[in-house]
This record gives sequence, C-alpha cells and structure tokens, in this order.
Amino acid sequence: MKIKMVDVARHLGISKATVSLAVNGKPGVNEQTRQKVLECIKELENNGGVLPENSSFQSPDAPHRLIKVLIINHRKQVVCDPELDLWTEVLRTFDTESRTRGYLYGLSYINETEYETNVVIEECNTELVAGVIVFATEMQPADYPILEKINKPIVLYDYEAPDGKYNSVCIDNESAVKNSLNLLYQAGASDIKYLCTGKSIYNFQKRRDAFRNTMIGNDHMPAKSDIIKLGHNIPTITENMLTWLEHNPLPEGFLFENYQISIGVTTALRKRGIKFPDRVKAIGIDEIPDYILSGAKLTQVRIPHAERAAMAMDLLDKEIHQQWTTRVKIYAQPDILLRQSL
Repeated sequence: MKIKMVDVARHLGISKATVSLAVNGKPGVNEQTRQKVLECIKELENNGGVLPENSSFQSPDAPHRLIKVLIINHRKQVVCDPELDLWTEVLRTFDTESRTRGYLYGLSYINETEYETNVVIEECNTELVAGVIVFATEMQPADYPILEKINKPIVLYDYEAPDGKYNSVCIDNESAVKNSLNLLYQAGASDIKYLCTGKSIYNFQKRRDAFRNTMIGNDHMPAKSDIIKLGHNIPTITENMLTWLEHNPLPEGFLFENYQISIGVTTALRKRGIKFPDRVKAIGIDEIPDYILSGAKLTQVRIPHAERAAMAMDLLDKEIHQQWTTRVKIYAQPDILLRQSL
C-alpha cells in the first residue's frame, strides 16, 4: 500500500517537505527524525494506512481531530428511515476515509428544531473538529444559514449550493436522465412518462428538469401528464399506479425517478400482468437488487454513492490542509446497467 507523505506529515506534526527529505535520504533532516518518518511509514503500511490509537507516531493534537458528518433530516424518508437502505455503505465510507487520513469520525443530525440545530453548530465549531461534510440529500435553500454559521471547511455531499460557495460532490442527474431517454428512444419508445414521488429534493428536481428539457430538445413538448406524481412511499405508489393504469392508456416507455417508484410501479405492472419489454419499456434510476423486483430484470441507472463519499472526503482533506480558495464541483457520472426491460 502506497502511503501519502501528507498523511505521514500530519501524524508526526511535521511538514510534508521534511517527510520528503527523510524518505529520499536528502540532507536537512536529522537521523532521529528520518528514522521516525520511516518507522511511521512502516506502521501505516502494516495497518492498512491507519495508525493504531496507541501509536507513538502521532502529533499531540492529530489523533484527536475529527471529521464531522452532518445529516440534514427533513423527514422526507430519503436518507433517514428510507424504505430501502442505500446509505450504510456511504456512512461506512465516510468513517473509513476519515480514519485512513488520521481523523476520528463523528455523525450528527440536523433536525428541524432551532435548539438541536444550534447545539450541532456549536459542536462543529469546537477546536476538536477539523472539517465538516454535510450529507445534504434533503437540504433546502432555507438551510443555507446553517452553513454560514459553521466556521470550518465544508464539503456538500449530494447537493450543489447555487452560489458556489462550497465544494460539492453531486450526481450528474442530467446525464442520467438524458442517457436513459436516449436508450428508451433507441428501443422504440417515444411516448414516455416520467413517474415520480413528488418529494422536493435537489436530485429529484434536477431529474425532472432534465426530463422536460430533453423532451423539448427532441421536438417532443411534454404534456402536463408526462410527469406523473405517484406518492411518497412504496405502498401508496403501487396503489396510485394501479388506479392510473385503469384510467390511462399504456405508454411506450417509463422512466422511474428513484427506487421507490421502480419497486412500486413494477409491483403494480405485475399485478396487471404487464411485462417488460413486451408491453412497455422502462428504466429505473438507482440500483435495486433483482430479487426485490421479483425477477423483473429492470434496466437501472447505478448511482455511485460510496465513490462520491470518498471524493467528498478527499476534497475536504485538501481544503483542510491546502487551504484552497477555489471551489470545486464534482458531478459523478452514473452507469446504466442493461437488463431486459428495453
């Protein structure tokens, strides 16, 4: 495993240049420091890039510095209490990436009470905290003042601040939708309905905007009914879809906004005996295990959740140590997993 010089420097409380001189056998470093650097590297290599808590190769304050991950919870059941667990691997990645870089890891929730929010803000601003990742899937514009009260480096995960004030790592929702629609067109579907939950979060709104814009760009002005809201949870989506199928002709294709829509609509279609791709073609955004869809073999857009978490941590680490003034926006490109629904 290749150990980064910046990590060794942080653990020992010395400069990256000193580590470089020691590793490369250059003059300017005494023998005691050189040996300490080499031994620290060896210990990191032997422990997967992480020093044990009782290691002697730590600066006094380094092992006690903490990365705080804040989950904004507006009770939309997207991140907190979702119907399908998409986020365990993301939180595990934040934890692993923090410890790999020599930090401790802390998780807090920002709910909707002013008292709880102020307590979390105070925690973020303590000397212990080195930087903050805001898990901002459910973030709303009204939450911006929270960020302004935090005086530590911040990276937004799953959200893009319109003023560009913060580094952010987002999904390329526009590409996900455009690529999905192109595949549906190529499969012979031009009458396409976008089925959604109606939840007002950044990612979903970006997908709806991309659907409208792409349909317009393809000389197909979407009617009001082209975007159909079905409800906030899987049972409701299933029932509403069954009702919709009773009163509307089946289109040539569907684009499902998220995993809840994919599960609920696929269940409704199965109850009506409608199969992919004979009767209708479909693509679902966000990957779902095939067994949950009862073998429907739905073509899906895989969102790189854990990979984006690692990118966010890397951005935060750079902002902490290099004090960047330039702000960076990363848009992670989703993959399309071709199944048998086209």
